[in-house]
Amino acid sequence: MDRKYKVAAVGVFYALTVAVLIAMIILGFNLLKNRWHKLDFTVDRISVTENTEYADSAKYHVVVTGSAKTWFYDFNEYQFVLVDGSSGVYIPKNFNGSEKITADRHGSNGFTVSFDTDNLDDIKNYTFKGSRIYISGSSKEGTDIRLFMSEHLDSLVME
Repeated sequence: MDRKYKVAAVGVFYALTVAVLIAMIILGFNLLKNRWHKLDFTVDRISVTENTEYADSAKYHVVVTGSAKTWFYDFNEYQFVLVDGSSGVYIPKNFNGSEKITADRHGSNGFTVSFDTDNLDDIKNYTFKGSRIYISGSSKEGTDIRLFMSEHLDSLVME
């Protein structure tokens, strides 16, 4: 009878050890990703249409729709707008920034940004950044929130 309790205790100890190791691995990967990504952006669609309205404007008009949320271990609420950032010489034309985005662990209210470009291959080089950032009600302008378009090219749709 005493041996059964010892075997059960060792089994529970091993199970807890494995669970803790798995949790540490998952947390480690998320922390590594969080090093470059403060928020988890989801881009639902990148719609590209040929720009026929303006002869002097860029060749393509691009509309990006998506949402953002914080990582499962981040309990803060983020409020910000997306503005155009620079990724070297690649700067989108006629950028139309997002409305205020409010993101937390449960998701966000979504966002839409639009811009023009002359070359579809340039889309992967665009990076948009957060501006007017508030974290849980306090202004945190130094926080680095970025949406890298190179990670979401699978959502690109020509219309």
